[in-house]
Amino acid sequence: MRGLERGLSVLKALERTESLALRDLHRETKLPKPTLLRILSTLEESGYARRRLTDGTWRRAARKSETPQSLLHDMLLDIGGEVLDDLCNRIAWPSDLAVYHRGMMHILETTRKKTPYAVNMTGIGYRVPMLQTGLGRAWLAFCTDAERERIIAELQRSNSPFDRTAREPETVAAILQETRRLGYGTRVPGFTLRAEGEDKTNGVAVPVMMRGNVIACVTLVWTISALNEQTVVKRYLAKVQAAASRIGYEIERRLPEATA
Repeated sequence: MRGLERGLSVLKALERTESLALRDLHRETKLPKPTLLRILSTLEESGYARRRLTDGTWRRAARKSETPQSLLHDMLLDIGGEVLDDLCNRIAWPSDLAVYHRGMMHILETTRKKTPYAVNMTGIGYRVPMLQTGLGRAWLAFCTDAERERIIAELQRSNSPFDRTAREPETVAAILQETRRLGYGTRVPGFTLRAEGEDKTNGVAVPVMMRGNVIACVTLVWTISALNEQTVVKRYLAKVQAAASRIGYEIERRLPEATA
């Protein structure tokens, strides 16, 4: 019974916040760290907890959620994290998982800390604009017409200099047509939100589709001194697209079970 009580105290702590580091769980539960690690390992094996790839913090797995949106968010973290981890193990270059949120793409998970390559360490919660980045272009190119119209209208009202292009319908149409032709989104050459290393990287982004809707985008990131876009597309694009398809398939397959 004591072991059960300890396990439940850890689960309750994880349910109160999005994720917790081991030291925070130790402070919340008053349990010794070796005990916590054993409990967390058991919870992870049983599908009740997940360790984030980015920072090693622990979070509650997608077992129950208050709304369909929060359930989808949790499943993207669970399944997307597993798939991105596997992708990074196979091709070494890191990738990000992102969703649209209030006029920008919001990064949910990343494997940048797992890569052996020197890539700038963009973390979870980082937000990038829509029309300047591969993530944003991929979302806009492959989402429904109705959703695209809503997003473009929101960008047109924005004061951000990155969103000015939204007021040029012909330019937007050309960007999205090219993205669909290629099958992936690319960022504007030299684009950066910060000075540290971002301009030395590039990325290609593809949509995660489920039931005809974009639910996320995956981008593969590399340093431009090591590879060019053509080489990345030839070597890795099919693997990134397969990873995105796997995320969408697994979420759709598990969604009724998770909802129940």
